[in-house]
Amino acid sequence: MKRIPRTAVAAAAVLLLAGCSSAPTAGVAGLAGGPGSIRIQAGDDEIPALREIAADFTADSGVEVEFVQREVNAQAISNFISQAPTGQAPDIIVSPHDNLGQLASNGVVVPVELGERAADFSANARDAVVYDGVSYGVPYAIENVALLRNNELTTEDPASFDELRAVGHRLMDEQGIEYPFTVSQSAEAGDPYHLYALQTSFGAEVFERTEEGEYTGTLTMGGPDGHAFARYLQDLGRSGDLRTSMSPDIAKESFLTGESAFHLGGPWELTDVEAAGMDVSVLPVPPAGDEQSRPFVGVQAFFVNAHAANPVAAQDFAANYLTRPEAQTALYESTGRPPASQVAVDRMQGDPLRSAYARIAESGLPMPAIPEMGAVWSFWGTTENAVVDGRGDPVELWDRMIDNIEGQIS
Repeated sequence: MKRIPRTAVAAAAVLLLAGCSSAPTAGVAGLAGGPGSIRIQAGDDEIPALREIAADFTADSGVEVEFVQREVNAQAISNFISQAPTGQAPDIIVSPHDNLGQLASNGVVVPVELGERAADFSANARDAVVYDGVSYGVPYAIENVALLRNNELTTEDPASFDELRAVGHRLMDEQGIEYPFTVSQSAEAGDPYHLYALQTSFGAEVFERTEEGEYTGTLTMGGPDGHAFARYLQDLGRSGDLRTSMSPDIAKESFLTGESAFHLGGPWELTDVEAAGMDVSVLPVPPAGDEQSRPFVGVQAFFVNAHAANPVAAQDFAANYLTRPEAQTALYESTGRPPASQVAVDRMQGDPLRSAYARIAESGLPMPAIPEMGAVWSFWGTTENAVVDGRGDPVELWDRMIDNIEGQIS
């Protein structure tokens, strides 16, 4: 693939600065007097790979790369938003894509042009870094829920979630295991994220999507499709197959110790699975409804500070270096996260489990990054818990949830 010319990146950066009077111009002037440096904020698992990528960048450009080691959380994002206009924030930050709505609406990140290398990335990875029609980031990793199967207990591949439950109950009878399947839940907050693949199989996506795949602020998980999912949750609760008391630790440990043949979890579980020496397969979550199960897909991405001290260099590093297949592979090897680049996925050797997660992610749905998503989680999780625990009619509980969320959004 061709590189994006450095002159084009520089021109884009200058135009961006010209269009934003509050942005400092010291970075452009700094390049005229010398290459300077850029700062990148990332976690300790990303930094080893970034050092490799930065070595090539510095050799080519003369720009030094400094690192700020900090794991991304809500406080880190809040600090970045408040510090960027003052010049105290790093030039590039790594973040889950669902923070993009906050970052873009606060004007602290700028578009990043992937150019011809955009074709290297999965559609979901590309879509995840688009906000209001503009592409803002360089994806590097994806994560989603899939079905982990303990091949020592069974090699069956259920076509539906009801078939999975039936296999699980048969194994409980025949082999004395404790659960038909395990999945992380929370007795206080619920866990709609882990159950979303089942919900979408009823057609109850959380928000409306445009033809281009972008989310609007219109809820679409109400009505008959949402009601059907709520009734299914009620059935899961009545049967005891789904328990709100099953914490993430209980769910994972039960699968690791052979008390369940099936586990709904993400690639972050694989380190413990591999350490336990388990023979497992990664499969799509089978549908509970009549449609395909589509889990949420989270995308880790790099975003460029709109007030970067060295904007041309930051754009150059993001657009021309982080997008390279070799860079994407290095980040996968450093973090253990499935790559967002399909070229990097194709180059993965001896890692069928993370490769499977990456393939399954292609049929998932990006986590909404719109501000309205903030009004959803609490009502959603507590309502699912109420349905599973049998604390009311599932349809009435679901409709009340929709009303509450829409009231918050409006």
